[in-house]
Amino acid sequence: MEIEKNKIDSGFKIVNLLLMESSFSREVTVSFDPHQVESIVNIDVNVQVNQNTVYVTETLDYSQKVGNKNQVMSKIKMAGVFEKIGTNALDMDNFGRVNGAAIIFPYIREHLTNLSSKAALGLIILPPFNFTKSTTIIK
Repeated sequence: MEIEKNKIDSGFKIVNLLLMESSFSREVTVSFDPHQVESIVNIDVNVQVNQNTVYVTETLDYSQKVGNKNQVMSKIKMAGVFEKIGTNALDMDNFGRVNGAAIIFPYIREHLTNLSSKAALGLIILPPFNFTKSTTIIK
């Protein structure tokens, strides 16, 4: 008996991943001293369900401050479209908020890392994030 490759009996598959918005700004002079710099990351996840399709929009707001002054700011928004396959018992809204958001997040992390590299800031590498918990990281 031969097993079909790439066939999913039950679960979710990603249909599309889109960069919706990307902005980045930095001051001419920035501090690289880790004792002075405060990085603030906010993540917002929105989920819409339509029949067997889950639409997840994830927005990252990043700022790097020294005192009260923003030195680096970025906003990245990506959307993922997921299709439910078979009779998966997982709640579609919960899938979007946890699993869908976790699938999208590495692409957002990579985009911010590339932007920071091109801005001569060194690499801003966000840590992995547990979407079963809060949606705000403060470093």
